[in-house]
Amino acid sequence: MGKEGVAAIAGAGVGSILTYILTHPGEAQASTPPEGMDPETWQLIIGIVQTIQEQNASLDSALQQVISVLGGNGSLSNPKTFATPNIICPVAGQGEQIPGKLVPYDMEFVVKALSTNAGLVYLANNKVDSQIVTASYPMLPNEAVGLKIAKSDEIWVAAQFAGEGVSCIVEQK
Repeated sequence: MGKEGVAAIAGAGVGSILTYILTHPGEAQASTPPEGMDPETWQLIIGIVQTIQEQNASLDSALQQVISVLGGNGSLSNPKTFATPNIICPVAGQGEQIPGKLVPYDMEFVVKALSTNAGLVYLANNKVDSQIVTASYPMLPNEAVGLKIAKSDEIWVAAQFAGEGVSCIVEQK
């Protein structure tokens, strides 16, 4: 048997021992060490595994406290509704403000250029910049971007061609 085979067998043995310690910590601590291992090394390994388990429990508790402070319950839930303001730009190159919708703290406001657009649409945080190609964010047809904002009316859209625009969505709690 080559070195790789011996290493694989040794790795499987170590994995088995660690699995045993993790699943039966009380029994492992009270048992005698496996053949070929001195008692001090066995107790050291058990101590290390127990410390890791205690640290994991402590981290889990801290995480649950952070989730609680942020108002979460530790799991995702389906939104009650969606807000879907859409904008069609009646005049090419003229900025249009997205209607005001509140964006929940932990959500993104998603803006998607319509798939039927023949040209680009431009996003900016004010009317003037939306009308300046180099001061706005250009979007290809069907491209989407998620924005961490408080309210959707902070976004302005201008289209390269009249009659084109964006579709938007944000989850509401």
